[in-house]
Amino acid sequence: MRRILLVWVAILVAGCGKIQTAKLFAPTWFGFVEISEGVFVDESMPSAQRAGLLDTLHTAKGRVSTFFGRLKGKPNIFACSTEECFVSNGGITARGNAFGSSMVLLSPRGLDAVTLSHELTHVELSSRVGDFQTWRAIPPWFDEGLAVLVSQDPRYVAERWLRATENGRRAPQLMSLGDAVPWRNWQMSYGTARHAVGEWYSRVGSKGLLFLIRELKKGKDFDAVFKASDRSSRAPDLLLRRSVLTSRFP
Repeated sequence: MRRILLVWVAILVAGCGKIQTAKLFAPTWFGFVEISEGVFVDESMPSAQRAGLLDTLHTAKGRVSTFFGRLKGKPNIFACSTEECFVSNGGITARGNAFGSSMVLLSPRGLDAVTLSHELTHVELSSRVGDFQTWRAIPPWFDEGLAVLVSQDPRYVAERWLRATENGRRAPQLMSLGDAVPWRNWQMSYGTARHAVGEWYSRVGSKGLLFLIRELKKGKDFDAVFKASDRSSRAPDLLLRRSVLTSRFP
């Protein structure tokens, strides 16, 4: 009962009030089968695709652990091989959705390492900071920008963002992302968020990221901690910085 209540809270915090998502509390009642601990797929998913999903999950977890170290998040992952499955369980238009620290729902368009590592980054951040504190304290631009950076999404490499924003001159204010600048305006929103977080991470590295997480978990103000993390982390791993920020991602 306690776990069910926690999952409900996570869904509400993540902004998902759709009753369809409640079916994921009892997935085997609604057409899902468990193929590995905490990994569920719809019954119609072919065996080769199931095996590929597990390989993809391994790759995605590797990308996330590069930034966070040993992963603390242990979400249930629900992967759909059809759009009907995705929509009937609360999916809308995205490739995938993370519900707090508890669940990830993937569409058939999102069964790839980029999407999965993006959603697992949301989960890991929420698991470490706390679902409510993540929702209350972390601005969407940082949450999304970090997820884009970690996932190695090739749509938002520096060259594309610079072209779209005229070398940054047309880049919007971070706090306008998702509001005055809708997320569907991909380069201006996700691209700008990724650029801002990437610049910050190039200075602070994983040490600064973990410092920020610890301070936010204590209830500290995001803006103050974000600035302080620059001062607390002066020796990031240059090899890691080079690999995650300057690679073109094939």
